[in-house]
Amino acid sequence: MENDKAELFEAFRVDHAMLGRGFHQLRERLAAGDIDGAREQARRIDKEAGAHIAFEEQDFYPALRRLMDEDEVAQMYREHDDARALISELSAAQNAGLAEPARVRALLDRVDAMEIHVSECGELFGAMGGLSDEEIGALLDRLKFWRSQAPSWSDHALGARDGSR
Repeated sequence: MENDKAELFEAFRVDHAMLGRGFHQLRERLAAGDIDGAREQARRIDKEAGAHIAFEEQDFYPALRRLMDEDEVAQMYREHDDARALISELSAAQNAGLAEPARVRALLDRVDAMEIHVSECGELFGAMGGLSDEEIGALLDRLKFWRSQAPSWSDHALGARDGSR
């Protein structure tokens, strides 16, 4: 079971590194006024992050509920919802008005919030010390399942709204 924990930890680390890079690149493109690049990066995050987001929302966060304060868990879901809305908004954005300084600042603030979430969520792995070997093995299986399904973040969010979450 120690191998399961190490494998889950490594997968979690890889996923958070990908998310961190993705939002960092999104931030760079927005700050540079590269609207087309920001739109493309938002679409890339939507596609690449979906399996990890589905895992966190469906499996990881519920497992943490008995180890953490419910308000903290609810806040993590809200942060995912805010980031998904940002990704959707940028994916569909038209260039008009998107490069206005106040708009860019507001978008950058939202990206910064998700970068903080990614960093803090990555640190939550330590909370898994309170889970049994069987629970860790089950979480690893679920992460593998979500990776095999490869939903986009937006597709997972739609499924969550229609009750398939």
